[in-house]
Amino acid sequence: MTFSIGIVGAGITGRMAALMCCARGWQVSLFDRGDAAGSSSCSYVSPAMLAPYCELDVTEKSVSEMGARALQRWPEIIREFSLDVFFQHAGSIVVAYPCDQAELDRFARSVKLRVGENVMQQISCETLNKMEPDLDPRFQNGLYFTNEGQIDSRGALKAMADALKARGAALYFETDIESIHPYEITFNNKVIKFDMVLDCRGWGAAADVNDLRAVRGEIIRCHAPDVKLNRPVRLMHPRWPIYIVPHANDQYVIGASSIETVDDGAITLRSAAEMLNAAFAVSAGFAEARIIETSVGLRPAFPDNEPKIITENGLIRVNGMYRHGFLLAPVIAEEVCARIENMKMSMAA
Repeated sequence: MTFSIGIVGAGITGRMAALMCCARGWQVSLFDRGDAAGSSSCSYVSPAMLAPYCELDVTEKSVSEMGARALQRWPEIIREFSLDVFFQHAGSIVVAYPCDQAELDRFARSVKLRVGENVMQQISCETLNKMEPDLDPRFQNGLYFTNEGQIDSRGALKAMADALKARGAALYFETDIESIHPYEITFNNKVIKFDMVLDCRGWGAAADVNDLRAVRGEIIRCHAPDVKLNRPVRLMHPRWPIYIVPHANDQYVIGASSIETVDDGAITLRSAAEMLNAAFAVSAGFAEARIIETSVGLRPAFPDNEPKIITENGLIRVNGMYRHGFLLAPVIAEEVCARIENMKMSMAA
């Protein structure tokens, strides 16, 4: 009899886990209150930088190590599941204005202390201009992290939904889940039994997961045909550090904010002004950019900013991906599948 898995939550973690469960021949049912595009999830808002080292400012070495492994898995996953999605592995650049050089130096020291200096290269103004000629010429140097990348978050969510459908997964989008318990999921006043249930709801699981907090993230998407960036660029600043992530068709994602709140209302004027001013400071070409969209998402995090896999008989909860959902999803999903395999063997013994 086919082993059945019920997964609640179709952000990047839930979809990745669903794909890996399908690959093992298990019968997968995926539930989410949002649409197939994932537009109600924080994954949809994510810039989807695959940056295990640039994120060391806000996370632990263990997350960086997991992220480095996961980054190597992404190309394999794209091939294995035939995902039609933009992905590149061209590294990341970090810069600061001369007046904020101390911030860049502090960051370089922090990275070196925690993971060593081999993950980054100190680059001169000349090299920086060759790599990213559209950056403001006042940047005198920078850091180049070679082993980093990016993926199109929305393209990935769509491609994964298509791949799940092609592999025979049962997809229940726009479905309100009434309750989740070991071995069962209740919706539309019906109780559906499974051999295993995965809870991947992120902040939606706050009532059922202790110590979970919400971290608000705000982004701006714009069309900037006068800018040409080849890879994600981060600007170090003591008050408003930002990242700018290039996408296809001259589109860019600008982000920075991490605000401790459960407020998921529209982006604030102050956040928007600071991000746009910082983007213009990175490249003057953003002056004539057109704003396409502003978005807000609530990212789930534990006090230590590390993800957790909470296991009991018949139920596994995955949460606390914080800013690292796309980065860590491959290794987290593989660990979940390994735990399920161990449970299966224990049940068979």
